[in-house]
Amino acid sequence: MSKGEVKVGQVELGMANNPADFQTAIEATKFGKFNVMLLCISIAGALTMQFETGVISFIIPMAACDLNLTSSQKGLLNSMAFLGMTTSGCFWGFLLDTLGRKKPLLIGFLIETLITVGKSFSPRVDLLCVLQFCGGTITGGLYIAVNTYLHEFHSTEYRGKIQMLYGSMFCFGNVIIPLLSSAVTTLNISYTIATIKLYSWNVLFLICATPSAITTICLYFLPETPKFLMSCNKNDEALTVLKHVYSANTGQDKELYPVKALIQEKEEINEASSKKSWLEYAKIGWKQIAPLFGKKHCLHLFLVCGIQALFQVTVNTFRLYMPQLFQAAHDYQVANNASASMCNILTVLRTPTAEKENDAVCLVNTENNFQVYLNSTIVATATMIAYLTAGTFINLLGKKNLLNILNVTAGITISCLYLSKNMTTTLVLGSLFFLSLSICFDIFVTIVVVIFPTTLRAMAFSFSLLIGRSLTVLGNMIVPMLVEMGCAPLLIAWSTLTISGFILSCFVPNTDKMDMK
Repeated sequence: MSKGEVKVGQVELGMANNPADFQTAIEATKFGKFNVMLLCISIAGALTMQFETGVISFIIPMAACDLNLTSSQKGLLNSMAFLGMTTSGCFWGFLLDTLGRKKPLLIGFLIETLITVGKSFSPRVDLLCVLQFCGGTITGGLYIAVNTYLHEFHSTEYRGKIQMLYGSMFCFGNVIIPLLSSAVTTLNISYTIATIKLYSWNVLFLICATPSAITTICLYFLPETPKFLMSCNKNDEALTVLKHVYSANTGQDKELYPVKALIQEKEEINEASSKKSWLEYAKIGWKQIAPLFGKKHCLHLFLVCGIQALFQVTVNTFRLYMPQLFQAAHDYQVANNASASMCNILTVLRTPTAEKENDAVCLVNTENNFQVYLNSTIVATATMIAYLTAGTFINLLGKKNLLNILNVTAGITISCLYLSKNMTTTLVLGSLFFLSLSICFDIFVTIVVVIFPTTLRAMAFSFSLLIGRSLTVLGNMIVPMLVEMGCAPLLIAWSTLTISGFILSCFVPNTDKMDMK
């Protein structure tokens, strides 16, 4: 027997004789078919969330005449999903830390499917607004839940790469949305079922319900995360899950799984009735999240919320305003037969004409606007490629180092946008800024899940997203005011937010060698 075989045998013997912690146990399951299956299911989950916030911007021009939309109604439809996300963050964190990961995920995706189907048959704008709000409420929590679920099935070695792959799925959604919308628009559908008239945009909503339906079915057959089960002192159930994951990944019998016992993460408590009232769940939940505001975690919580908020408000305001920037550049080029500088673009946005507003009410000019869709697709594709590339560098450079490098890159590119003299330069710099800061957000997620223990992780993540989404709503109200002030104020604001995020990131602990608590 070789020395290597002896060493492996000793490690496995140690696992068999001594209770293993979560990191040791999850590493022993290896990486294989089960993990790939989780990622495939996550694609459908990511598309569900991206469709909820992204498709409506393409639905609005398609439904403008059918629903007689006014300008204020269009703005309301655009913001309702984000408003829903803002109101539900902490509630979802409470559910996930109290009831587990699988049950809220399963119910959430089922409800999202029903909401999206309801949108497809909505005959009135007020009902559509309500459903958009409800959809945002659900998907805002699903993002937290899917992130937590994925991380608790992977070891430290793969956690960063998995987050980058998960982030790239949202970029894939950004590529799919304009292509899918363009394809459905050309169908010119018009049917009447009973008293409800169905058009192309109704069909688009119906298609968008498919990913959430698929995710619901798949989640039914997936287990609860072993990390959550261990945190609830359900070690036997956690070990059973780990054995199944090991068998799926390696193709070997589950009884060959080297870990035979898990450490007790909490002291044993006398079990009351397994059936608890919602009031009892609320009391248990408050006891679990109260330490989040104690001395041990309070500073980390404020730091995480501050950084996440800066990343979110910058990325989201830029993402939501980007199509308008491309449209303004297109309008300037058509009107002046010349390429637009960044200041030219912002000038067009400051002085919209009544004629343009009237033309936009009931017209979807896909031919004239093709460059706008193309530019959006280029940014999304570049970001997706960057995510896939970042997955290979995150372990090589370390999470914090890569976070700081991309933060600096984002700060430089957004500052250079002020000097952009043509659309090509604007597109390149805008793409670099967006992809750098987007990846920063997801890298920081991998840091957050390690900083906080299992019973506080989802709640801490929820708080940070809540503040970020609230500031996004506020930011979208401030951006037009900054545009009216001139060329520099908007770019200075984005630069300041980015640099502030970098400064705060320097105080984040290095989690590369830290295990989940």
